[in-house]
Amino acid sequence: MTDIRPTKTKQNIENAFINLLNEKELHAITVENICKKALTSRSTFYLHYLDKYDLLAQVVDTQILVFEQIVKKRLDGLISGHFEETIVQFYNELTDRQLIIQTLFSIDEPGYNLKNKFENILYQYWLKYLINKSNSRHNELIAKFGASIVFDTLNWTFEHGIDNDTLSFVENIRKKLLDMSSSLK
Repeated sequence: MTDIRPTKTKQNIENAFINLLNEKELHAITVENICKKALTSRSTFYLHYLDKYDLLAQVVDTQILVFEQIVKKRLDGLISGHFEETIVQFYNELTDRQLIIQTLFSIDEPGYNLKNKFENILYQYWLKYLINKSNSRHNELIAKFGASIVFDTLNWTFEHGIDNDTLSFVENIRKKLLDMSSSLK
Protein backbone atom coordinates (compact mmCIF):
# COMPACT_ATOMS: atom_id res chain seq x y z
CA MET A 1 0.00 0.00 0.00
CA THR A 2 1.27 3.46 -0.91
CA ASP A 3 1.97 5.90 1.90
CA ILE A 4 -0.21 8.97 1.26
CA ARG A 5 1.28 11.01 4.12
CA PRO A 6 3.81 12.89 1.95
CA THR A 7 1.05 13.85 -0.49
CA LYS A 8 -1.22 14.91 2.35
CA THR A 9 1.60 16.92 3.95
CA LYS A 10 2.33 18.73 0.67
CA GLN A 11 -1.37 19.48 0.27
CA ASN A 12 -1.53 20.89 3.82
CA ILE A 13 1.50 23.09 3.15
CA GLU A 14 0.06 24.33 -0.14
CA ASN A 15 -3.34 25.06 1.43
CA ALA A 16 -1.67 26.93 4.29
CA PHE A 17 0.35 28.93 1.77
CA ILE A 18 -2.75 29.87 -0.25
CA ASN A 19 -4.55 30.89 2.93
CA LEU A 20 -1.61 33.06 3.94
CA LEU A 21 -1.51 34.66 0.49
CA ASN A 22 -5.12 35.72 1.09
CA GLU A 23 -4.05 37.36 4.36
CA LYS A 24 -0.81 39.11 3.38
CA GLU A 25 1.60 39.85 0.56
CA LEU A 26 4.04 37.20 -0.67
CA HIS A 27 7.10 39.12 0.55
CA ALA A 28 5.65 39.19 4.09
CA ILE A 29 5.15 35.42 4.28
CA THR A 30 7.90 33.35 5.87
CA VAL A 31 8.54 29.62 5.88
CA GLU A 32 7.84 29.76 9.60
CA ASN A 33 4.38 31.27 8.91
CA ILE A 34 3.65 28.52 6.41
CA CYS A 35 4.77 25.75 8.77
CA LYS A 36 2.78 27.16 11.67
CA LYS A 37 -0.37 27.42 9.52
CA ALA A 38 0.18 23.91 8.07
CA LEU A 39 0.93 22.44 11.50
CA THR A 40 4.20 21.00 10.25
CA SER A 41 7.89 21.41 10.97
CA ARG A 42 10.45 23.38 8.99
CA SER A 43 12.38 20.18 8.30
CA THR A 44 9.24 18.63 6.78
CA PHE A 45 8.71 21.76 4.69
CA TYR A 46 12.30 21.55 3.40
CA LEU A 47 11.82 17.90 2.46
CA HIS A 48 9.36 19.09 -0.17
CA TYR A 49 10.43 22.64 -1.08
CA LEU A 50 13.64 24.68 -1.29
CA ASP A 51 11.91 27.84 -0.04
CA LYS A 52 8.62 29.72 -0.38
CA TYR A 53 9.42 30.58 -4.00
CA ASP A 54 9.88 26.90 -4.85
CA LEU A 55 6.54 26.24 -3.16
CA LEU A 56 4.96 29.05 -5.19
CA ALA A 57 6.50 27.72 -8.41
CA GLN A 58 5.16 24.22 -7.75
CA VAL A 59 1.67 25.52 -6.94
CA VAL A 60 1.66 27.71 -10.07
CA ASP A 61 2.97 24.84 -12.23
CA THR A 62 0.23 22.55 -10.94
CA GLN A 63 -2.44 25.14 -11.75
CA ILE A 64 -1.00 25.64 -15.23
CA LEU A 65 -1.01 21.90 -15.88
CA VAL A 66 -4.63 21.57 -14.73
CA PHE A 67 -5.67 24.66 -16.71
CA GLU A 68 -4.06 23.31 -19.88
CA GLN A 69 -5.93 20.02 -19.45
CA ILE A 70 -9.22 21.90 -19.03
CA VAL A 71 -8.52 24.13 -22.06
CA LYS A 72 -7.54 21.10 -24.17
CA LYS A 73 -10.83 19.40 -23.27
CA ARG A 74 -12.63 22.61 -24.26
CA LEU A 75 -10.85 22.72 -27.60
CA ASP A 76 -11.57 19.05 -28.24
CA GLY A 77 -15.24 19.73 -27.44
CA LEU A 78 -15.33 22.66 -29.85
CA ILE A 79 -13.73 20.64 -32.62
CA SER A 80 -16.22 17.80 -32.11
CA GLY A 81 -19.14 20.27 -32.16
CA HIS A 82 -20.23 19.99 -28.51
CA PHE A 83 -20.22 23.75 -27.91
CA GLU A 84 -22.79 24.31 -25.18
CA GLU A 85 -21.86 21.49 -22.79
CA THR A 86 -18.18 22.18 -23.35
CA ILE A 87 -18.40 25.82 -22.32
CA VAL A 88 -20.43 25.01 -19.18
CA GLN A 89 -17.95 22.27 -18.20
CA PHE A 90 -15.03 24.63 -18.76
CA TYR A 91 -16.31 27.33 -16.41
CA ASN A 92 -17.60 24.82 -13.85
CA GLU A 93 -14.20 23.16 -13.59
CA LEU A 94 -12.46 26.50 -13.18
CA THR A 95 -14.90 27.89 -10.63
CA ASP A 96 -14.28 24.74 -8.58
CA ARG A 97 -10.67 25.97 -8.38
CA GLN A 98 -11.64 29.61 -7.92
CA LEU A 99 -10.01 30.27 -4.54
CA ILE A 100 -6.55 29.11 -5.54
CA ILE A 101 -6.75 30.66 -9.02
CA GLN A 102 -7.87 34.07 -7.77
CA THR A 103 -5.25 34.00 -5.03
CA LEU A 104 -2.50 33.24 -7.52
CA PHE A 105 -3.86 35.87 -9.94
CA SER A 106 -3.05 38.47 -7.28
CA ILE A 107 0.68 37.66 -7.43
CA ASP A 108 2.47 39.94 -9.84
CA GLU A 109 5.98 38.55 -9.56
CA PRO A 110 8.01 37.83 -12.71
CA GLY A 111 7.89 34.12 -13.47
CA TYR A 112 4.95 33.47 -11.14
CA ASN A 113 2.23 35.56 -12.80
CA LEU A 114 -0.56 33.03 -13.29
CA LYS A 115 -2.79 35.58 -15.03
CA ASN A 116 -0.27 36.06 -17.83
CA LYS A 117 0.36 32.33 -18.09
CA PHE A 118 -3.38 31.54 -18.34
CA GLU A 119 -3.88 34.25 -20.97
CA ASN A 120 -0.94 32.91 -22.97
CA ILE A 121 -2.29 29.35 -22.81
CA LEU A 122 -5.68 30.55 -24.04
CA TYR A 123 -4.01 32.51 -26.83
CA GLN A 124 -1.94 29.49 -27.94
CA TYR A 125 -4.99 27.19 -28.00
CA TRP A 126 -7.09 29.76 -29.87
CA LEU A 127 -4.29 30.20 -32.39
CA LYS A 128 -3.97 26.44 -32.85
CA TYR A 129 -7.73 26.17 -33.35
CA LEU A 130 -7.78 29.03 -35.88
CA ILE A 131 -4.82 27.73 -37.87
CA ASN A 132 -6.62 24.38 -38.21
CA LYS A 133 -9.76 26.15 -39.47
CA SER A 134 -8.39 28.88 -41.74
CA ASN A 135 -5.32 30.42 -43.20
CA SER A 136 -6.12 34.02 -42.35
CA ARG A 137 -3.31 36.49 -41.84
CA HIS A 138 -5.39 37.81 -38.93
CA ASN A 139 -5.28 34.58 -36.88
CA GLU A 140 -2.96 36.06 -34.26
CA LEU A 141 -5.22 39.08 -33.71
CA ILE A 142 -8.34 36.93 -33.60
CA ALA A 143 -6.63 34.56 -31.15
CA LYS A 144 -5.87 37.56 -28.92
CA PHE A 145 -9.52 38.61 -29.02
CA GLY A 146 -10.70 35.07 -28.33
CA ALA A 147 -8.30 34.54 -25.44
CA SER A 148 -9.34 37.87 -23.96
CA ILE A 149 -13.03 36.98 -24.17
CA VAL A 150 -12.50 33.64 -22.42
CA PHE A 151 -10.21 35.11 -19.76
CA ASP A 152 -12.50 38.06 -19.04
CA THR A 153 -15.50 35.73 -18.84
CA LEU A 154 -13.60 33.55 -16.38
CA ASN A 155 -12.95 36.55 -14.14
CA TRP A 156 -16.57 37.64 -14.51
CA THR A 157 -17.86 34.20 -13.49
CA PHE A 158 -15.56 34.29 -10.46
CA GLU A 159 -17.23 37.53 -9.38
CA HIS A 160 -20.83 36.86 -10.42
CA GLY A 161 -21.18 33.09 -10.70
CA ILE A 162 -22.07 31.01 -13.73
CA ASP A 163 -25.35 31.54 -15.47
CA ASN A 164 -26.50 30.10 -18.76
CA ASP A 165 -27.54 33.45 -20.26
CA THR A 166 -24.03 34.83 -19.82
CA LEU A 167 -22.42 31.68 -21.20
CA SER A 168 -24.78 31.73 -24.20
CA PHE A 169 -23.91 35.39 -24.78
CA VAL A 170 -20.20 34.59 -24.68
CA GLU A 171 -20.67 31.56 -26.92
CA ASN A 172 -22.47 33.77 -29.48
CA ILE A 173 -19.56 36.21 -29.41
CA ARG A 174 -17.14 33.32 -29.98
CA LYS A 175 -19.21 32.07 -32.93
CA LYS A 176 -19.42 35.57 -34.46
CA LEU A 177 -15.70 36.03 -34.04
CA LEU A 178 -15.04 32.72 -35.80
CA ASP A 179 -17.55 33.55 -38.55
CA MET A 180 -15.91 36.90 -39.11
CA SER A 181 -12.45 35.34 -39.09
CA SER A 182 -13.39 32.85 -41.78
CA SER A 183 -14.35 35.70 -44.10
CA LEU A 184 -10.90 37.33 -43.71
CA LYS A 185 -7.98 36.34 -45.88
